Amino acid sequence: MKRNERYATRSEKRKQNRFLNIAIGLVILLIVVVVYNLFSGSDEETASTSRSETQQSQTKTVNKEDDNSSIEMESDKDDQKSDETKTEGDSDNQSDSEGDQADSNADTPEGGGPEGPWEPIGTSQSEPHQKTYDDQSQDWKEMVSALSYATGIPEDQMTIFWLGNGGGPDLSKGTVQSKVDKVKYDVQLQWIPEKGWKPTSVTRAQ
Repeated sequence: MKRNERYATRSEKRKQNRFLNIAIGLVILLIVVVVYNLFSGSDEETASTSRSETQQSQTKTVNKEDDNSSIEMESDKDDQKSDETKTEGDSDNQSDSEGDQADSNADTPEGGGPEGPWEPIGTSQSEPHQKTYDDQSQDWKEMVSALSYATGIPEDQMTIFWLGNGGGPDLSKGTVQSKVDKVKYDVQLQWIPEKGWKPTSVTRAQ
């Protein structure tokens, strides 16, 4: 009986050892599977995150290039508009300059200079005309313009030695000199109603 009991006890221990070994093996296998899944999932998440960041970076780069392209297109449009505006401005300025020159030519009577012929220079004064030698008056300014027209000396280059009565209610006389060549002239002026002062005589003074 003792042998059978010993044998039974040993058999049970062996069964228990086998069961424990199998259980331990299953636990180790489960641990390995869990650890593998954890690391595998982490790698996939890292790869997915990396791919997502790469795609976002590429998207930002494309959007930036599109923005730069859009900015360049807008800049080109602005430059084109600026050029067109400048061209229009230059054309308008040229037209204005030509118009001013035409008006100036229209206001300046033909002839002039010491050799003549002379025409009335025009006036903004009303009739009846009142002759005055006040150097701030419109009449004085028109007489100075007539002296410049008669002698061919620009007003800013002309020295007026004398300007006064020429011997009658509608007559004046002036003596002027060029600041450039120092040539001096005596000029007779006559008032023409509604047409202004007209040079009638220009002689070189001594």
